[in-house]
Amino acid sequence: MLFVVGCSDEDENNQIVIKYESQIKEQQKEIGELKQEIEDINFIPNVYYRSSLQEADREARKIMRYISEGIYEELKKEYDIEFEVKEDAVDSGVPESNTPFPIEMAGNFMYIANFIKKPDGMEISYFIDNPKNERSQLIHMSFAIDMEFKFIYVGDA
Repeated sequence: MLFVVGCSDEDENNQIVIKYESQIKEQQKEIGELKQEIEDINFIPNVYYRSSLQEADREARKIMRYISEGIYEELKKEYDIEFEVKEDAVDSGVPESNTPFPIEMAGNFMYIANFIKKPDGMEISYFIDNPKNERSQLIHMSFAIDMEFKFIYVGDA
């Protein structure tokens, strides 16, 4: 008795179809992962939000220079912010529990304490030397996504 075993054209075609279906599923999975990465990148609302620590630091130091030099109207105009200068301090009134920022401290050395990006903006914090005592003062500067300056918070946030 003699048996002949072999693949028919139909079996061979089915194997090829299964192979390509497997490859298509892998590619669809990869495409899904890439789409998720794109969505994650697009979550960042605009180019300004991707700004770096250096940009936030530059703007914060520029604001401090305006305050130390007494260029308040330019500061209000450029950053579209409202504040009052009273008793040698800048008071934005935001948040309500905020202590007004002493103008004399604006010209002192500043050291970055931290930098936080949030969905609605970013905050950069500094330790500012205080020549009146050996302790540095902690301040937080808050910016909107488009680097619009919101306020300076004095002390621990």
